Amino acid sequence: MYPNRQVVNPYNKLLAYSESFTKVHLQIIDQTVKSFTMINELYRDKDKYGRLYATREDLGNAVYFLQNELELKQRDVLLPAATRWFYKEIYRQFYDREFTSRKAALALRKTKSTAYRYLTELVDRELVEIVGKIQCAYVYRIKEKESN
Repeated sequence: MYPNRQVVNPYNKLLAYSESFTKVHLQIIDQTVKSFTMINELYRDKDKYGRLYATREDLGNAVYFLQNELELKQRDVLLPAATRWFYKEIYRQFYDREFTSRKAALALRKTKSTAYRYLTELVDRELVEIVGKIQCAYVYRIKEKESN
């Protein structure tokens, strides 16, 4: 319909500076952001030349949509700030041994329910694995990071 429609992505430089993505990943994300912007063109700003401007929403949708393709699910790139902090702290304290949610809560001075909530999210993101059970408590272990 619009063969000459162009999309301007002001967030490209921010992604390049993050060093979390390879050059190929950046190209895939850029193409997906452009696609999302074209889909939502009625709601996007245009300049006098008819170029569409990508938004943070388009970028977030592209990264979320591509997280399995880019193998981001296993990395801590997409974690919220509090969960990322929790992961780094338990990694620092328990990287070579097993632990329960109670031990993690005591080590980080958090409530058991807060530690359990963070640990279930980290298990879903495949950063922490459940290796057993002691009475009612799960035993966790930090997964080894794969080097690419």
